[in-house]
Amino acid sequence: MGPWLVDVQTRQQAEEWLEGVPPIPYRPVVMVVRGDSETIREFIPNALDAAKLDDRRVVLWIRDPSMADEARMTRLFADDDAAIAAVLDEDNELAARVNGDRIEVADAVFAFDVAQGR
Repeated sequence: MGPWLVDVQTRQQAEEWLEGVPPIPYRPVVMVVRGDSETIREFIPNALDAAKLDDRRVVLWIRDPSMADEARMTRLFADDDAAIAAVLDEDNELAARVNGDRIEVADAVFAFDVAQGR
């Protein structure tokens, strides 16, 4: 996995990123992808292609949503079962969501662009 993907393995790792204090020396635009379904596995390579267009973009894959604080996940996804990803801008604020019916590279690029004010 390249520098654009963080495959969350622990709750602490998820919280570092979601609290807005990522373990890297700059403020990235973070796409939080939740779950591990067939749709997610189709989307992840597309999200990575979109992330590779700007070195400030990171995909945070939380396969097991219980790895993250429930209140934070609710803030990001607002009980929207269609949403598979949420994008946080450089100020760690929710800027965009990606739904499971929009999983192409262009959809991920659009979500990142919105978060970056493009």
